[in-house]
Amino acid sequence: MDIVDLDHVAIRVTDLDRALAFYHDLLGLPIRDHERYDAGEVPYVAVVVGGRHIHLVPTEDEEIDVGGEHLCLLVRSDEVDSREELDVLLESLRERGIEVEDGEPYRRYGAYGRAWAAYVRDPDGRRVELKLH
Repeated sequence: MDIVDLDHVAIRVTDLDRALAFYHDLLGLPIRDHERYDAGEVPYVAVVVGGRHIHLVPTEDEEIDVGGEHLCLLVRSDEVDSREELDVLLESLRERGIEVEDGEPYRRYGAYGRAWAAYVRDPDGRRVELKLH
């Protein structure tokens, strides 16, 4: 047996509606399993990235420690390696009150090589890397 791919990642969120506003409304990720969550069948609402899911798992905790966590989301572009496109996206997120870390963007190494990327913060303060590829 071989590990061949990633199925899903589960992250805890303190406010499901706020998390969906970020991942779905701002980043455009489709929602799955909301009806199943509302019916009590699953403990999460999923958002879809490519063929993979991020399970948003609501927690009773008012705060969660996300200090060492981050997600890296690949952002497709008609102009791969276009820093200008990433700058426009980051400005749009800033205008909507999303924290963009200081000094962003810059070229980072990842699974597909070095490319322009930027860290932003989701509503729980978790680092989300947006990487052009």
